Amino acid sequence: MSKNAQPIAKTIAQALEQRIIEGLHEQAVPLRQAELALEFGTSHIPVREALATLAEKGLIQIIPNRGAVVVPLSAKQCNELAGMRVALELVAVRAAVPNLAKAHLKRAQTALARGRAAAKLALRAEQNWEFHRAIYAAGDQPFLLSQLEALWRHADRYLMFAWSRAHYEARSDSEHEAILRSCAQGDSRLACRLTKAHIESAANSVVRLLQST
Repeated sequence: MSKNAQPIAKTIAQALEQRIIEGLHEQAVPLRQAELALEFGTSHIPVREALATLAEKGLIQIIPNRGAVVVPLSAKQCNELAGMRVALELVAVRAAVPNLAKAHLKRAQTALARGRAAAKLALRAEQNWEFHRAIYAAGDQPFLLSQLEALWRHADRYLMFAWSRAHYEARSDSEHEAILRSCAQGDSRLACRLTKAHIESAANSVVRLLQST
């Protein structure tokens, strides 16, 4: 692919990724290269590259003779993501809590307030991750944060699915407040316990919804 096509492919990939996370592309329905090229005003080459990027991230699957389709939400993947998040985020909490400063706590509180006031679920999702990242940043583990951010992009599909159907936001906010209080008190054991319960309760809510549809 030419260098000129690379920025276009990145833009297309980012746009499609956000749509998939927000549930705007129907699951298992083909993403047509011709239609996407027309929509984004480009050739098939950057579209193909964008789809390859999304396939590498596990958001779409490229099926011979059918094309690219969005990977369906599943209880199995939801539980897998929750388990991975628990494993990594508890490492992040343990490293962060002893080093939390007022700036970290204020940043987390601001994210919580902005998420609660967000008019769109996509904005709430951004602030949801910002809340956790503000706390984990105190641990000074940039590689761990980058891995968590990639996990969260997948988990956001499930969180937004739950928020849009089960109105899970109030419970999530309440759990965030409890996590933040434990962090402010320097109680890493309680913060770990609350974080684990927070992740698992959200996953359980999603699984119940998936099983009922």
